[in-house]
Amino acid sequence: MQDLSGTTGESRIERIGLGARALGILTSPRETFERVMADPRWIGILALSVGGVAVSSGALMSTDFAQRALIDQQVSSMEAFGVTVTDEVYAEMEQGGRFAAYSAFGFTLIGVPVICLILAGTLYGAGYGLLGAGASFRQVFAVVAHAGVVFLLQQLFVVPLNYAREAITAPTTLAAFAPMLDEGTFVLNLLSAVDLFHVGWIMILSIGLAVAWQRRTAPVAITLYGIYAGIALIIAVARTNLGF
Repeated sequence: MQDLSGTTGESRIERIGLGARALGILTSPRETFERVMADPRWIGILALSVGGVAVSSGALMSTDFAQRALIDQQVSSMEAFGVTVTDEVYAEMEQGGRFAAYSAFGFTLIGVPVICLILAGTLYGAGYGLLGAGASFRQVFAVVAHAGVVFLLQQLFVVPLNYAREAITAPTTLAAFAPMLDEGTFVLNLLSAVDLFHVGWIMILSIGLAVAWQRRTAPVAITLYGIYAGIALIIAVARTNLGF
């Protein structure tokens, strides 16, 4: 008799705990995703990732330097669109900056699960409609939730580094390898739109989807990287032309 994963009773894959799944996604993703497909639990891993990111991002935004940097970004963006920032507007922005930590915490806690839901729904539709994959929505959502461990790892690396350098910009983009480029140039904006942790996340997501859809990893990864490259290009063009 077969279980939900399609394996026989004799070859049933053993359930693994939350810690083992979180570590396994980073060290042996294919084997871990095969176990996740047999037992697609997602609540614990999603809570771990989202909770960790929410706490770390909220802690960073509670600092004075982060709030100042956020206000500077907002001012630059407004001026890029031709808006004059008066003293009154700046004072209001400073007042709102005091709630930046709560905003970052709340958005992550609520917004990230919603984004995961939308992404999983899109991928489920693509797999079912275009590939005829038989993976359930729960399995695809479990893949998305488990791949999110990469962003928890990112926070553990980036937040202490940003504390040390008193900045909120991502230090893990390709722009970090090109300090000689001038601000505002298209090439620098393009490099700034590509984050190394995002690149790793796409690869792990591709492995998970390949396991769920029973397809080879390479075509899935090439498709997702192509979409990511297109998004990065759009962001670079917008930043270069609009100046934000």
